[in-house]
Amino acid sequence: MSLRLLKILALAIIIYRFPLAVYSSSYMENGDLKGAQLTIAVGHFPPFHILTLMPDGNYTNTGAVTEYFAWFERKLNFKVSYYYIPNDRTKAKYGTKDHVTIITNLFADNEIDGASIGIKLTAERKKEMDLAYFIWTEPYTLIVPRPGEKSRLLAFVYPFDLTVWGLLLITMPVMVALMTLFARVYSKFSMNGRDVSAMNGGRTIFDRVTYNAMYIINIITNQGNRIPGNRLSFRILVGVWMLVATVLVYSYSSTVVSHLTIAIAEPHINSFEDLAKNNDVGIILLSAALSQEILDAKFGAMKNLGDQIRQNPGRLLNNMQDVYPLLETGKYAMPLPATMCETYVASQFKKERKCRFLISDPVTSSIFWSLPFQKNSKYTWAFHYALMDLWETGLPRHWVRNFVPQAPNKCLAKKNLKEKSVRRGAIRLDDLMGAFLILGVGVALATLAFVLEKIIYFRSQRKTGSESNN
Repeated sequence: MSLRLLKILALAIIIYRFPLAVYSSSYMENGDLKGAQLTIAVGHFPPFHILTLMPDGNYTNTGAVTEYFAWFERKLNFKVSYYYIPNDRTKAKYGTKDHVTIITNLFADNEIDGASIGIKLTAERKKEMDLAYFIWTEPYTLIVPRPGEKSRLLAFVYPFDLTVWGLLLITMPVMVALMTLFARVYSKFSMNGRDVSAMNGGRTIFDRVTYNAMYIINIITNQGNRIPGNRLSFRILVGVWMLVATVLVYSYSSTVVSHLTIAIAEPHINSFEDLAKNNDVGIILLSAALSQEILDAKFGAMKNLGDQIRQNPGRLLNNMQDVYPLLETGKYAMPLPATMCETYVASQFKKERKCRFLISDPVTSSIFWSLPFQKNSKYTWAFHYALMDLWETGLPRHWVRNFVPQAPNKCLAKKNLKEKSVRRGAIRLDDLMGAFLILGVGVALATLAFVLEKIIYFRSQRKTGSESNN
């Protein structure tokens, strides 16, 4: 009998609780907070929140997220008052901390109901606070100093890559040596018994080297020259050099003018790898903004950047107000959400009327920042569903774009389409592989012809000697 009674009680509880659960879910989804007064923490993170200190010591608060909360107030029927962080009270009570730590402490002390600063979900943070639906999503990019221009003092060497210059400087003396060697052998051994004066016969080695060197230099500088020669191997050797020199001369002359007249910028930093290799630009980090991932990295470029921060702890900053003075020196790069990078670069252009900074390509995949509330807050689910409805309207991106200052595309472009499709810079060995292939084949043919000529010559000499003996 008692078992039956327990079953009846359990069924009664389920029947009683079910309507409450449905009502509660409906309440959270279509929530009416009945005019509640919520205290929301806010910090300076343009374009989401732009805090301006007024002469009377108070702040004005503008930015995209203020539009979010104006929409929330109408939808959820509540009033919001903002709690600006950091402030003198939080500094005295918690010390100089990052915004996530301050928000966590304020939650623990029941001083705020939530925060308008998006926080990335982690297992540790989930234990300390509730996180509603995401308030914003995008990847991180880098704010990097705009690179300077290459010096034009040595612009005449820019058209060719160092490898090409090296091979050219090696090839020229090799060609002089081969021409001198061929001419010397021809002068000693002539198939028709005559002196090969046409190829510098009778001159000293120094004279031959000088003459051939002048010929090589005149050809490579497109001045032209002539050199007599009546041997196939010599003609092949000289002809191949003419072909290679023609390719090199036209490749060089077609690009050297642009290097002399057009300003060429140094390669700009476009990734963590580029930043780690750069000796002139260091990294600064905003606490709780990709800092932990970089500091915890065990290998690669991110580990090298983390080592920089460990060696220079002053580069790990707690708020955006501390970031600006360091960035403005032009000696540092910094990862931030893409929209914040764009806002900073555009505001600097508006301030100085020139592009001092650029934005890199994304250095992470898209990150989701959620709206934080006190642990087990009765408001979390109301805002969760409200955010879902808000994203369906498409308003968040519209509001954010409205608070991003305008700047020329050259300040914001990572890589334009032309740079992606056409490589700019010095002519590399890969580009001239055909010319040097011709050179290799030509030298091989000239050597083969030279050897065949000598074989024919010695055979004819042997035949002539045997006939004279008979």
